Amino acid sequence: MSVRPRRGVFWPLLLIALGLIFLLQNFGFITGVSWLALASLWPLLLVLIGLDIAFARRWPLPTLVVEVTVIAAGLALLAYSPNLSPGIFVFGDGDGSGESDVTVPRGDATQLTLTLNGGATRSYHVSGGATALVEAHSTSPDLRVRTSGTTRASVRVDQVSPNGFPRPVAVGDIQIRIASDVPTSVVINVGAGDFDIDLSDVRVTDARVNVGASSMRFVLPKPSGNVDIRMNGGASNISVVVPDGVEARISTTGGLLSLRSENARLGNGDTARGVFAGGTTVETSGYAAAQNRVTLTISAGASSIVVR
Repeated sequence: MSVRPRRGVFWPLLLIALGLIFLLQNFGFITGVSWLALASLWPLLLVLIGLDIAFARRWPLPTLVVEVTVIAAGLALLAYSPNLSPGIFVFGDGDGSGESDVTVPRGDATQLTLTLNGGATRSYHVSGGATALVEAHSTSPDLRVRTSGTTRASVRVDQVSPNGFPRPVAVGDIQIRIASDVPTSVVINVGAGDFDIDLSDVRVTDARVNVGASSMRFVLPKPSGNVDIRMNGGASNISVVVPDGVEARISTTGGLLSLRSENARLGNGDTARGVFAGGTTVETSGYAAAQNRVTLTISAGASSIVVR
């Protein structure tokens, strides 16, 4: 007596799960499900197809349990992940060849986590002073903004190609403005280019900056408490600006670094100059006793760092 092979059930399961998701959305239990967000889960289809082909005939019940678990995990990711959750995509008004503008309204936000992702660009400017929570303008590459959260808002700005995929290379200019009165955690991931990151008018709680081979002007924020900033870079020319009244420590680690201070508050050219294989540290005289201060750690390759 032959055993009748089990038919794959992941397609019916997937349809049932999608129907439940949209039903829950219609009754208000979850919000903003979109086909664009669902499309971001396409790799799960490959996993399900592979499971069905490899194991469904030998172990039908265990395979069914695994398939249900995979679908449930994907839908949970869709509902709760800040990078995939439904309704988080906000595109600018650019058409891929002209200018692009995006705005994230303040809403009820009292805290902000901002992630900026970009490839190579001619110039990239970040500053405070936005009327909205975040305002972005681009002269060439399109921008995609993803948002989640209400009082603790999470905003991610990606530099993309006209078809909506991440864009590794661009030749345009990008300007990002951040609300000055909202405590903000900043993450910046960018490639090669000319970067002007001015955080002097942003209420920064902490920051992570990752850059490629680039030229960067980086203005420290005016801190509230101890603000920790970590910067990682390739072969870069980095100019760090310490505003008047800001107590700061700047430490370097990593490769062959040239550090020069042109700011008398952090030592002059005679006391903080040279090439350091293991890194070095300069700080303002009031840093150790200050309650409000900035701690900047720079890890880079063969880089030139000037403190102004």
